[in-house]
Amino acid sequence: MGPLRLTLQHFVACPCASPYVVPHRWAGAFRLCIRRLAQTSCMDYDAEVSAVEYAGLAHRPYWVAESKVQMQESEKKKLVKQVMNLGDEGTVKEILSSWVRKVGSRRTRLENSAVGSPGGARYVRYEQVARTVNAVLQDLGRKGYPSAALQVFQWMQLQGWCRLDPHLYTTVIDALGSAGCLDLAEKIFGEMGDSVRKDTVLYNSLLHARSKAGQVEAAAELFDSMKEKNCRPDLYTYNTLMNMHVKVDSGLPKVLSLFKEMCLQGIQPDVVSYDILLAACASKEHVKEAQRIFDAMKKRRVKPTVVTYTSLITVYANAGDFRSAMQVFGEMTAEKCKPNVKTFTSLINSCRRGGHVEEAQSVFEAMKEYGVKPNVMTYNALINVYTERGEQGRAQSIFLEMVQAGLQPTGVSFTVLMSSFKATGAYKDALSIYNQAKQFNKVCSVQTYTEALDTCAKAKNIGGMIRVLDDMRAAACVPNAVTCTVLLVALSSKCSNNIEVSNLLDSLKGFDSKLAQSCHYLLTDSSKPDQEVINILGRCFSSIKKGDVKAWTALSSSLLDALWALGWYRRAALVLGWLCENSNIHDDLCTVMPVEWKLDVRRLSSGGAAVALYQWLAHLLQVAQHVDLLGYNFFDEESSASDSEEGSAAVSVSEDGTGLKESPVKVEVTVPFLPSRTQKAFPKFVTVVCGWGKLSKEEGKSQVQSGVEKEIIKLGVPFRLSNDTGRWTANGEALMRWLLRPETPSRLVLWDMVARNSH
Repeated sequence: MGPLRLTLQHFVACPCASPYVVPHRWAGAFRLCIRRLAQTSCMDYDAEVSAVEYAGLAHRPYWVAESKVQMQESEKKKLVKQVMNLGDEGTVKEILSSWVRKVGSRRTRLENSAVGSPGGARYVRYEQVARTVNAVLQDLGRKGYPSAALQVFQWMQLQGWCRLDPHLYTTVIDALGSAGCLDLAEKIFGEMGDSVRKDTVLYNSLLHARSKAGQVEAAAELFDSMKEKNCRPDLYTYNTLMNMHVKVDSGLPKVLSLFKEMCLQGIQPDVVSYDILLAACASKEHVKEAQRIFDAMKKRRVKPTVVTYTSLITVYANAGDFRSAMQVFGEMTAEKCKPNVKTFTSLINSCRRGGHVEEAQSVFEAMKEYGVKPNVMTYNALINVYTERGEQGRAQSIFLEMVQAGLQPTGVSFTVLMSSFKATGAYKDALSIYNQAKQFNKVCSVQTYTEALDTCAKAKNIGGMIRVLDDMRAAACVPNAVTCTVLLVALSSKCSNNIEVSNLLDSLKGFDSKLAQSCHYLLTDSSKPDQEVINILGRCFSSIKKGDVKAWTALSSSLLDALWALGWYRRAALVLGWLCENSNIHDDLCTVMPVEWKLDVRRLSSGGAAVALYQWLAHLLQVAQHVDLLGYNFFDEESSASDSEEGSAAVSVSEDGTGLKESPVKVEVTVPFLPSRTQKAFPKFVTVVCGWGKLSKEEGKSQVQSGVEKEIIKLGVPFRLSNDTGRWTANGEALMRWLLRPETPSRLVLWDMVARNSH
């Protein structure tokens, strides 16, 4: 026993032996040494396990010989079942050690024929153990048992036959990454050291884990680290990065740049690469780009799959191009590519956006001919079609058909139904559907709660809104920008008394949400200085994705309305100034022309329009005072050309509500949309446009018109309503006389009601 063990140890320590592969000329002698060690009569179980460990060094990496070694699927399933049903009576390590002992007790043909074998030796093949345990580790990771997978890996490390094997590290990092345990995967990757060569496959496993977690910057750093260490990225690397940028909605240019870099590196894209590009086109409706990508794919002779055709159909569906979507579907069937349920769901969505209700029903019926069973997403798309058409009865029948088919409705199903009843004013029916949704576990999403809140708000049911907010907190559901927009609208126009306002604000405060807390501070805390208010605004709007103009506009408009309705006039001015500086949605509010100065508030909400009107009049007051001081009587055309530049101006706004001239405390509020300098002349005409038409500039009746009219009448400004109900015009001379009245300056000062009441 002694000489054999000594010889074995010397052999393993031989400098000629690679850490991964024993030279072929030594392999036979090494196996013979192991076999004799295993057949020694005094060998105990520890020596047997040691034989398995040393045998692991006597082979090439086991994944190379995959065609020669077959994994025992039944044994793998049995082990996984034992680990998943593990109780207090054992550990993962004990289960695996017991399995090795059991496998080692089996007699093999080689053992039975061995000369001098005392009753048959227990010999365990390295490939059998390694492949089976490796499969167990992968299966546990896929099924969401990261702790058990980690214990399996630790047992493998204790055995000693995986420490120098990068494939095993790849497997465990993949398993932990798939289970969402990125921290553990990062730790294992960092503890590998220099003993294991980090190849492309190993980097890809951690890259996939970071991409799945949405850590864009960390994934980019790992990608750069690969290239710095001369580890050449492969096709899987680029596909993983491109897919990550599609999921985080980085935009088509970013995905295309990675695609071009991959091609320049000599890596030929596969069908998955093109599918990812088409998916990137779907998010922003890049119809022309998607068609060019599809044509380029066919030129490269890459055969489209059902995923490819479905992705292209989705692009046309998002653009509402039903005919093009059907043409792609026809080409798909002509190529004998069988559509799946996602294909038909995308077709129904294209019908919905194009208003083709009858065609949507035909597509739904055609699914049966193809033998494709509709899923919940398909039913949701069809319910959407009938809801937008105003056929609530038909939408509800589709919902019942889905339930009868044995499918559990999702939050989208209930949300769409609630929206359909809300649109017709059937608020009780909509809330009844919400109560049904609460009976399903984990069905209500933030969209479902937001729809219920909006239903209560339109019904002016503040108590119902508070109950829905309580349900959200109980479900640990965090409000999003749309939810806060609904609450702000309710605060500005739906509450009938201060008690309802206070209760709703208290409910908003109860959420552990940066957005909800920011809105609460802006509407309640009067002790915040200007800079702190600016910082809160930055945190508030940082939760909205860049480029989401619709969400940004809705939240900013509702916030201005709530501030104005609750008496936070000065703070509303600060918010409007910050919005003008940090977005382009309020550009072109002020237009200075040689004869006419115009304020266009059609793109603002009622509260924002009122704030802009006061700041506009305060700026005109400064111009009037300056002109009166210089002795000018009226507009000087020669000086207008140099004074028509646009920029930012400071308007004095008092916190205590005292007069503009007598107030001892004045705070400068930046108004970016006003002209940059105090003009030397007063305009002949001043116009305020509040007609409807945010983008088309069509003047007419507007939702902000009543608010502007109320403030004009309250101030007594000499504006007259033109024949077009969306335009108020004042003669420059008459407006200047009104502005120079002694009582006018104090009436134009914006102050907060809370600050004034405290004085």
